[in-house]
Amino acid sequence: MSSLVRRLVSGSKARYKDEELDLELDLAYITDQIIVMGYPATGIEGLYRNRREDAKKFLDYHHGKNYWVFNFCPIKENYYPESVFEGRVSRYPFPDHHAPPLAILPLVAREIRLWLDGSPDRVAVLHCKAGKGRSGTMACAYLLSVDIGPSRPSVNHGVTEKERAKSRAEQVMNSMPEDEAADVANPNGQTLEGDDPIKREITSEDNEAAGQRSGMKSEAESKPARKDTGDSLNQVLELHTTRRMKRPSSPSKKHKQGVSIPSQRRWLYYWSLVLAHQAPPDFWSTGPDMPIRPSPKVRLTHIKVRMRELSGLKTSLARAVNTLVDTAGLSRKVATGGGPSQVWASLARYDDEFVETLEEWERFTRDESGAMGVRRKDADQMDGHTFADLMKEGKFDRKKMIKSFARMGTLRDEDFQREDSEAEGKVETLLLRPLTGDRWLSIRENIEAEEKSPSEGANNVESEDTSIYDTTQALKGDGGVVLDAHRELRVKLYLGQVFMGWFWFIPAFHMPHPRSSGEQSATLVLTRKEIDFAVGIGSNIIDVSMSIEWCPERTDAFSPSTVQEGSEFKGDEDEPADIGATVGAAISGEVKKMAEVKQAAID
Repeated sequence: MSSLVRRLVSGSKARYKDEELDLELDLAYITDQIIVMGYPATGIEGLYRNRREDAKKFLDYHHGKNYWVFNFCPIKENYYPESVFEGRVSRYPFPDHHAPPLAILPLVAREIRLWLDGSPDRVAVLHCKAGKGRSGTMACAYLLSVDIGPSRPSVNHGVTEKERAKSRAEQVMNSMPEDEAADVANPNGQTLEGDDPIKREITSEDNEAAGQRSGMKSEAESKPARKDTGDSLNQVLELHTTRRMKRPSSPSKKHKQGVSIPSQRRWLYYWSLVLAHQAPPDFWSTGPDMPIRPSPKVRLTHIKVRMRELSGLKTSLARAVNTLVDTAGLSRKVATGGGPSQVWASLARYDDEFVETLEEWERFTRDESGAMGVRRKDADQMDGHTFADLMKEGKFDRKKMIKSFARMGTLRDEDFQREDSEAEGKVETLLLRPLTGDRWLSIRENIEAEEKSPSEGANNVESEDTSIYDTTQALKGDGGVVLDAHRELRVKLYLGQVFMGWFWFIPAFHMPHPRSSGEQSATLVLTRKEIDFAVGIGSNIIDVSMSIEWCPERTDAFSPSTVQEGSEFKGDEDEPADIGATVGAAISGEVKKMAEVKQAAID
């Protein structure tokens, strides 16, 4: 019975069948030296995930002491002592379903490389909770950094004869020419089923970046460039997918994606540019002979959300959910209601001290040659401490690792428009601008006035600032939110209390370069398939556009961490309760994704 439950939990992921040990594990060999598996659990969780004793038995039997475990789960999510695997464990924690701080990628890639270079018999074992998104992202990060392109395992680990037959049939089908109809462009410009929007993003960004940088000097000129960035990334993603995911039931069907969360795939694209020395100028370019420069600043002026008009049923259900959350006292002082004009966005990023620590270790361990995937010799300790010492303390991952710092919403009547489109039907366009405390309070009062039965417990709203930068930038009107161009940003969209989806991006990778004294701006457009967990109400999203512009260089000297201390913003205390996310998925019948979306919203 427990084996059946484990198979159901594994879903579309491949499982390893070990006939010698009579074990079946949620585990896969991506290459001969890279293993990805689900969390090694105990107790009740061991009934539906890998049992810890089974995982250890397997690794000890097949690899002796030649394996090292990389754990990406925060302490608040899952934890076990290093002694479980005889001390051969490294922790690089970040929340489930999220993109990590970018500096984690080189740190993980370098440590994996250092371990595997010690012997051809060694293996690196990567796991998160499900052994798919986070561990897959990190496995791909390492594989992108190797000198020679990775290849499939030389031995079919855990593959039965039946699966080998399926593989041969699949190879035959893949060798056949495609139908001519498959090459016809989509007349509506929409993403076709099975199309990978991140691949399109990679291709377009590669071409755009090449055009922007063709006339300027950069550190790439003095360093050898890697092979085509997009091709190498797609090959690594494809390798991980074919190894980690189950073979399709029919040879004519494609694998489900291994790393499927768009933001995690976007992070791998950024990393591939860093490896190829094609990252934005001055991004991680600080060498031993160069002073650390302040990060450039950008201004997020507004966010435009286009979505299909909600049906009457969805609108009524969304309104009911918001009222229910308020009545239950779970609102955490956020907007209620179900109308489209109540769409708003929360801006967040990782804890500043956590990211600064990671980036400091990234610089410290970077090899003098400039090879970003290679660890510098004798870089085990900094000021008498190892990186593992810092992670043992659980200083950064015993609580929420992501901090909200600003909100954006509609301010004027013209910020909300309706139009009819032949291709997309009835479309609602919302322009979200920065909200100060007074504006947020005013908007909330207007929303509550529309409710037939507003809840008593939802009327006390404390004031909050627009952004952690407001005190230094003195932004007025529609000045926008000032951001660190080199730092990660999460934009989380809500309809009242109902979670609609989120996405992560790093502004510098999407801005024109080099920065000049004149006004320079860029618009990053993401379709629904490029947004994480856009199901339920979020499935009505057509696309989201971020309008960003460079700030003058004099703003670079401002320190976000210093400003944050003086901010009155209440942060995550005012975020909606997770019940809105659960019902949000249920509204459109996405029952299979309810648990995943709820957990994503909580994280």
